[in-house]
Amino acid sequence: MNRVRPLSDGVLAVVVLAVLLLATVARDPGAQDRPLDVLGYAFLVGIAVVVFFRRQWPIPVLLVCTVGIFGYYASGFPAVGLEIPLAVPIYTVAWAGRWRFAAVWALAVAVFAYASRVLLGQDLLLLLGLQVPTTLAVFCGAIALGDAVRSRHELRAEQERTLAAVRREAERSTAQRLADERVRLARDLHDVLGHTVSVVSLHAAVAEEAVVAGEQDAALEATRAIQEASGTAMRDLRGTVQVLRGDSPDSLDPVGGIAAIEGLVDGARSAGLDVVQVIEIEPQAVPATAGMTTYRIVQEGLTNVLRHAGAERAWVTVTSEPGVVVVRVEDDGRGPAGGPAADGAGLRGMAERVQLVGGSLRTGPRADGTGFSVSARIPT
Repeated sequence: MNRVRPLSDGVLAVVVLAVLLLATVARDPGAQDRPLDVLGYAFLVGIAVVVFFRRQWPIPVLLVCTVGIFGYYASGFPAVGLEIPLAVPIYTVAWAGRWRFAAVWALAVAVFAYASRVLLGQDLLLLLGLQVPTTLAVFCGAIALGDAVRSRHELRAEQERTLAAVRREAERSTAQRLADERVRLARDLHDVLGHTVSVVSLHAAVAEEAVVAGEQDAALEATRAIQEASGTAMRDLRGTVQVLRGDSPDSLDPVGGIAAIEGLVDGARSAGLDVVQVIEIEPQAVPATAGMTTYRIVQEGLTNVLRHAGAERAWVTVTSEPGVVVVRVEDDGRGPAGGPAADGAGLRGMAERVQLVGGSLRTGPRADGTGFSVSARIPT
């Protein structure tokens, strides 16, 4: 673009010079006219050369061209009109956004030029009937064209800025969606696999001890618990993958819910944890999103108790208040110092889940200062 502009301005300067020279040749010099000599050519060449710099200095170029053409006429050289040397500078000033200045300057130049010619005794009818309207029409056309081109360029620039802003917003939105999907995937995988791995690990230890002790029934019971936990994990994982793939809601496998909490409690009990379960709400009365969130809170809470708390007993309580499901998972283990608080990813995932549905989460020691408590309020 920077190379095209000097080239086009150079071509325009050559065209202006050629038209000026043709005008001097086409007109018959009057008796009072001074023959075109070196000074006359210098005026014409100077006007053309100055036109080359019209983009950088539009108003100075207009002023220099005006002084040049009046100096040319004051020296007595043959007439070449006002339109040829001044139309391009006037157009450029209007293009630069100074159309009012261009209009006032063009009018002042026309009034001064033709008033001088009237005072010199030239034919008034010819001036007012032909030359004055022609000059004003050319000047007005140059101003209108310059302002129109400027407006078009500004509109195009505004459209480009708008498109650039839209692209930036789309890129930002896409990046945010990808980040949200990564967080969601990490949260779901942590909840599904973390709980299952904890249960499987505990039952595997029980099975190993039973085999060493020769207690075949206990070993078989532990392996069956491992199979059941693995099957549950596969169902949860399949449902999570279907959601991430955007499958139709009608084709999704159910993932969690109030009714499925009992299975989590049974799994924890089979791993050796004494769990007291209190569910004082009808599963059918809870929307699917709130039910799944409640399920995940209990799942992660029990996982943390099994992995970190060293607890003997845990309490799972699900109750309701107007418009809210209240879920608590508590234990009598080591508490925040060495308990579930150490699992930052799990607690962070629970907080994110609850925030997504507009709820609140509190974690910390139980009311009596012992163990650990996770309490969530989930809007229905």
